[in-house]
Amino acid sequence: MHEVTVLAIMGRTTLSRKSFYVYFRDRSELILALVRPLRAQADAALESWAGAADPIPAGRAALRAAASLYRAHGPILRALFWASADDSDLAAARHDLTEPVVDTAFRVLAPIAEDQDSQRLRATVRALVTMNVHSMLALPADASDARLDELVDTLTGRWERATLGSGGPSRPGPAAS
Repeated sequence: MHEVTVLAIMGRTTLSRKSFYVYFRDRSELILALVRPLRAQADAALESWAGAADPIPAGRAALRAAASLYRAHGPILRALFWASADDSDLAAARHDLTEPVVDTAFRVLAPIAEDQDSQRLRATVRALVTMNVHSMLALPADASDARLDELVDTLTGRWERATLGSGGPSRPGPAAS
């Protein structure tokens, strides 16, 4: 993030550096503007999962949608996640991307999770969402669909073992948005 200066951003346009400040207060505000539409895409996948009659395939589909989102928008999402440690506005945006995933996963999994109390399940879900995010942030823009499917299979397996036990059919692997 510190390599992306306003001068560097505006150098890729035909506008002056001063033009940047007509629209944005700083780089953080630009990142927030770029991330806002991604939240809507992530919410649609979460709503589909939460409202599904069978949460198993719906969870996998939500995870696949998240992987596609991260592949397509990796640079801006990496900027958001890595810069959020030093910027409270970006930290809030990061929270707004991940917390709905934690909440949705908890609501979907609580009725079917094997032998997990509520507090432990929520902590497990939060750890798994963090795993998803970091795995997806590493996706290159040219990752093939096969690579995304492989990642989804791997993450889904981790979710299954951590929340639902090791037996039974493939279990939901929620999105990372």
